Amino acid sequence: GQMLSIQDESIAPPALTRALESVREGAESMPEGQLLAQIDGQWGDGWRDRIDLEDRPFAAASIGQVHRGTLIDPPGGFDRVAVKIQYPGVADSIESDLSNLSMLVRATGLAPPGLFLDNVIRVGRDEL
Repeated sequence: GQMLSIQDESIAPPALTRALESVREGAESMPEGQLLAQIDGQWGDGWRDRIDLEDRPFAAASIGQVHRGTLIDPPGGFDRVAVKIQYPGVADSIESDLSNLSMLVRATGLAPPGLFLDNVIRVGRDEL
């Protein structure tokens, strides 16, 4: 759904594109306390000394939301950034889905020949 929602009408039918855009725009943002807890958990207490992050996301989807930020004293002179922040529990949910998928594919023999399932699952976990 996320990937389709950002495609233009040449990829997906216009009605589907409009429906997905509506879903994407209507995604809820995290409450401030939850947002700060997520950032503190990933970046530690001193993150505010390194980046000025906008309070409201400019985009949101099923696994997280995206905020504009400005780096404080950036290396290389690039100061504007976009920061995607995962919703709490998303990584655990996806990990569970990957484990279930692996078990199902192994038990049923549904993997196509040549598919290295362990590599596919490892890449999925790395992306979290």
